[in-house]
Amino acid sequence: MRLVRLARDLFRAEGPGGMAERLADRIEALRDRMEERTVAPAALSVWLARAGGAPVLDVLATPLAPRFGGVPVQLAARLPEERRLRATALVSPEGGYWTLRVAADGERLRARLGPATRETDPSRGHVAALEIVARAARLAGARIVNFEGVAGWDPEALRAFTDEAGNGPRVVISVHDFALFCPRPNLVEEPCGRFCGYSRDASRCGACLAATWRLSAGFVERWRDASTALLSKVDAVVYPSEFLRRQHAELFPKELPRLERVIAPTAPPGADPMEEPRRRRRRAGEPFRVAFVGAYRPHKGALIFEELLRRDRPRAERTVVWQVLGSGDPALLLSARRLGARIAGHYRAGRLTRLLLEEEIDLALLPALWPETYALTLSECRAAGVPVLAFALGAIADRVRSEGGGVLVPPEEGADGVAAALERVRTGALEIPPFRGIEPGPSAFRAAAGREELYRTLLGEEL
Repeated sequence: MRLVRLARDLFRAEGPGGMAERLADRIEALRDRMEERTVAPAALSVWLARAGGAPVLDVLATPLAPRFGGVPVQLAARLPEERRLRATALVSPEGGYWTLRVAADGERLRARLGPATRETDPSRGHVAALEIVARAARLAGARIVNFEGVAGWDPEALRAFTDEAGNGPRVVISVHDFALFCPRPNLVEEPCGRFCGYSRDASRCGACLAATWRLSAGFVERWRDASTALLSKVDAVVYPSEFLRRQHAELFPKELPRLERVIAPTAPPGADPMEEPRRRRRRAGEPFRVAFVGAYRPHKGALIFEELLRRDRPRAERTVVWQVLGSGDPALLLSARRLGARIAGHYRAGRLTRLLLEEEIDLALLPALWPETYALTLSECRAAGVPVLAFALGAIADRVRSEGGGVLVPPEEGADGVAAALERVRTGALEIPPFRGIEPGPSAFRAAAGREELYRTLLGEEL
């Protein structure tokens, strides 16, 4: 019944178009799975040993599916290129089980290793899951274990795993958010719903976490101490942006990782940048088209967008067409629809660029309340040549300042600042800086090659 209610709410919020895109995602995942042969773990190990083994085991805390966010999206885009370079191995939860998926010589196999429960309590330790990761590494013959994302893992358990690895596999962590600093990886303070500003106030942090979990006193301090120890123990840390590397250096000044790399994530297929981004020219009297892009959730700025809709509603003449290109919280999407926004709903990874062009969007809104660490949606806006309006936070601010094509609003100005900047852009009082210095961006091949270079450095040999 829960799934039925969810499907009903999603259909009401996103309409048939969004549901059709969701169905297409599921069909594509099913086709991908049908290309893999299911075998017993022992048979998989024997087969892979004959192929020379998989030197790297990627570990994902969620299924490899776009609906679980940007981390699986960018890994799914990179994996096919890595398969061209060497045998690959990935362990992730799927269908209630930890599943090891390997590929070599054009063939792909999968094996179930053990039950996987969706653990949401950060104090549980995840020891059982890490025992399965260790088993997967042995089966694959991996010499490197790469944790693709640390959200969902206890840093103390990861540190213990690194210690136990000893002379075994090297350990790499690919950091995509602030999970090492706080179990709430987007740093949106509850219950007020605002960016905490990297709070180190123990009582304030405890009150925030208590809104979601029942944790013991001193939990967040122990979490950060464990993260500090983890960063000094792992063999390498990979960041998606210079912003996130820089910020982690400030958050954890006591210990530096042995080896660091900044490797920008691959944009989804279909999001290849135009050679010369260009803006749409509006015809006389045509309304200004504004779209909220990406996941429509509070920490991404959904409530900011809702406030913009409320302010625009009393106008007798609509000068702005409001749209939401993306899925998210069904209740918030329904509210936006009632306030006059057009809801496109869910779209498949890589399709945002085409949507922006088809809908003739003049300005994309990325009003995230937390400091995004890269923002694949920004890459897709860049690919369509659509300028953006965002808060001056995180990697988005870094990229807009260096690449142009956007307007930044001080985060403390909130909805007032966004509304004022948007109106000035609409009327032409504020000119958006032109796009400049935009490189083609990391192709899947370049991202995979960056990884290979790092792994060769760790092993001191060819993979």
